[in-house]
Amino acid sequence: ALAAVDRREPHAPESAGGQENAEALLVGSLTHALLQYLPDVAPDERRAAGLRYLAARGGGLTPERREALCARALAVIEDPALEALFGPGSRAEISIAADVDVGGAVRRVVGQIDRLLVGAQEIVIADFKTGAPRPLEQAPQAYLAQLALYAKAVARLWPGRAVRTLLVWTAGPLALEAPPELLAQALARLGTPDPPAADAP
Repeated sequence: ALAAVDRREPHAPESAGGQENAEALLVGSLTHALLQYLPDVAPDERRAAGLRYLAARGGGLTPERREALCARALAVIEDPALEALFGPGSRAEISIAADVDVGGAVRRVVGQIDRLLVGAQEIVIADFKTGAPRPLEQAPQAYLAQLALYAKAVARLWPGRAVRTLLVWTAGPLALEAPPELLAQALARLGTPDPPAADAP
């Protein structure tokens, strides 16, 4: 059986200290929560609601850091390119379980989709990442494999509808649609570790 790929942010680099790693995980968790709940809040009340939530759950962060996190989440929700993703028919944090065919082998996919838009003709899957934005070709294979597995599972649950997958970097924000051929490559490499990341110039 295939273990679900962790939908949260990857661990910080091994060289990072425990405190940095803990803050990275906290930031990822808080960002996902804001993106889950704030779309249901009236637009003119979202900032205040977000800051209240962060004060209650992210008290270890500085006020400036909480302000930045809230602003980043609101930028994602209010991005015109992502309007449909947060509109009618969309759902947040959707648990999913399905058996899918991967290279002739049946694998069990169990996980949680960050955002799911169910339309009459197509389904859109979005996965949110709080790391530094990068092109799809440089994204960790685990991210793409996760999207590919979710796409296969969703296609089984809603047969006959097209499935689109988005990797959404909250910094920016930057939403990138993963083409089918890239997802197929990620599935083919499933279980193969990513090569070591090159240091940024």
